[in-house]
Amino acid sequence: MKDPANENEVFIEETFNAGIDSVFNAWTDPDKLMKWYAPDGCTIQFKKLEIKNGGKFHSCISNPQYGDCWCIGEYREIVPNTKIVFTLINADENGNPVNPAEIGMDPDWPGGTLVTIILTEEKGKTKLQLHQTVARELARKTGAYTGWIQMLSNMQKLLEQNDRKLINKENTRRGNGI
Repeated sequence: MKDPANENEVFIEETFNAGIDSVFNAWTDPDKLMKWYAPDGCTIQFKKLEIKNGGKFHSCISNPQYGDCWCIGEYREIVPNTKIVFTLINADENGNPVNPAEIGMDPDWPGGTLVTIILTEEKGKTKLQLHQTVARELARKTGAYTGWIQMLSNMQKLLEQNDRKLINKENTRRGNGI
């Protein structure tokens, strides 16, 4: 079997204590995506967000230390509860592609990458595999790898909060005899 990790890409595998539908929903529900899709200490805003096959997005992750990082992209493939594939292209505030080096990024960083998310369910938990077409060491050097780890951790926290709310709601419903 082929090793899913190689030096020419970022590969991250996380297991979430949540059903596959909840994890998929965290990626495809704009309200949920806004709550976790930024590294620690950062915020995200979307000028455009069309989560569908062929849909486009224009986003900005604001970092108090490093400033704004604008991206555009397109959802190439969305298969419910299975797979999400999208492009990430460095852009300006108006949605025009830019050379990463011209905006202060590492000159080796590619102007665009492809991100593939694969979901599988195992015993009520969801395994997520993230692939991004950028050299693993470059992603580590620039902080992109750490950013993904932090964002996935934020998604895990969001899923746990949602789980607790459902349990509390169910307990309240039972306690009220409804």
